Amino acid sequence: MNSKDNWEDQISRSAGVVGSATLLSRILGLVRDILTASLFGTGLAVSAFVVAFTIPNLFRKLLGEGALTGAFVPVFTEYLEKKGIREGWRVATIIFSLIAIFLAGLVLAGFVVIWLVTNTFSLSDKYLLVFRLLRIMLPYLFFICLVGLSMGILNSLRHFVVPALSPAILNLIWIASLFVLCPRFGKTPEERIFGLAVGILIGGIIQLSFQIPILRRKGFRFRFLPEWRNPAVKKIALLMGPGILGLAVFQLNTVVDRFLALVIGEGAPAALYYANRLVQLPLGIFGIAFATAALPVMARLMAREKIEEFKTAFSHSLRNVMLVTIPAAVGLIVLRRPIITLLFQRKAFGPDSTEATAWVLLFYSLGLPAFAALKIITQGFYSCQDTRTPVKVGFGAMLLNLALNLMVVYTPWLRIHLREGGLALSTSIAAVLNMGVLFYLLRRRLGPLRGKVILSSLTRISIASGLMGLIIWLTVIFIRVQISGGGLGGRLILVAVPVLTGLASFAGASYLLGVKELSQFVKAFMKRRIHKAT
Repeated sequence: MNSKDNWEDQISRSAGVVGSATLLSRILGLVRDILTASLFGTGLAVSAFVVAFTIPNLFRKLLGEGALTGAFVPVFTEYLEKKGIREGWRVATIIFSLIAIFLAGLVLAGFVVIWLVTNTFSLSDKYLLVFRLLRIMLPYLFFICLVGLSMGILNSLRHFVVPALSPAILNLIWIASLFVLCPRFGKTPEERIFGLAVGILIGGIIQLSFQIPILRRKGFRFRFLPEWRNPAVKKIALLMGPGILGLAVFQLNTVVDRFLALVIGEGAPAALYYANRLVQLPLGIFGIAFATAALPVMARLMAREKIEEFKTAFSHSLRNVMLVTIPAAVGLIVLRRPIITLLFQRKAFGPDSTEATAWVLLFYSLGLPAFAALKIITQGFYSCQDTRTPVKVGFGAMLLNLALNLMVVYTPWLRIHLREGGLALSTSIAAVLNMGVLFYLLRRRLGPLRGKVILSSLTRISIASGLMGLIIWLTVIFIRVQISGGGLGGRLILVAVPVLTGLASFAGASYLLGVKELSQFVKAFMKRRIHKAT
């Protein structure tokens, strides 16, 4: 087997491991969202919780999964490749110590800011509820960011299972909190939501505790070693600084989105949240899985200066995420109302909540392939130890997103017709432009990136997805004529049958159109099954 086949299979198998673990997490996440929607609907309580939870999540994406991991993994991999495991562990220990100090200071500063805001300004009840919930969940960012760093270390060592299962732990704690903690905090939704905030904090502590034994088994020793003068620290900081700035700009935009949604209506943040969760299902299982698996491989190829193999690995990863996210986007667009009705519409989540969430999901789905592609393209820059370019482009995309959001919120015609869906549309437009500019710049930096192969693949996948969407739409019409009533059985049939016919039609159309990525993905999956069996 040549080296190309080896790392292509390695990426696919690793992505399969991450994807399988992420699938479990996403299923549990779906269960948690179904239960949360049933108990809280799209009312003020859950909207305030979503806005407050956005803040620690911002830092999780900044430090836990974003700039820190993107800067740390290439440098850590380089030390492992060129200086050995001992020096690699020393770098990991130093970074762990310094990040822990920084996070502790950040949490303390956050408490001070919350106290100043709540005691200086006269806030309405809905914004006061946001800050009260944030005060409970703020320490969560300390634990979850260290979880993200631990995941980066383990992924660099090609250990993907436990890190990928970590989010499932939070989902289990979340579900338990709905039944155990929330009823203990009161009778109204605005009181019970505090039980969920406490559950989030507990979930962060438990997630970190699950990473520690695996790290120790791999050879990591938890020592306090804040050697900030170490050359590796400077290198990671130089890479990380622009990445933090770029992600901070993007994530800050997410926070602004949520607050602007409160201006549109008290239920708008919740509708954005539930729709985003559905988009995150295929994005997390496949897009993030391939990006997670591809970064160590691409970083290793770049460290060895194997540029052509790097390009092929990049193209392979990008084409495979498009294989899943393009048909997933089409399926979500066509089946958005039946899916939301099946999953969420019960008790506090009524038909109006379904319509609002379906409207948002339509516009988020348009950007799903771009969201996934951005993960791969950004990892390509990180592998080259270039975090500045994604920052510059991301800053421009953020300004565009913010401008479009303000147009939606403060232009009466757009606000009436687009409502919260306009915020989702702004995000998708910014993501598409961000993806296109970054791909162009990466190509200009490295030369042709197998563009003809990528374009040919995207064309075939898009045609197959279009045919699939048409068949799903016709199937839905046929089923609606045949069945009556809105019971659980009818809702399930209205989703399950079109999904199965859609998958079959996509597979058939892909075979006829010669979409080789599908056969490669199946082959890699079968190799993994055979390997496990033997």
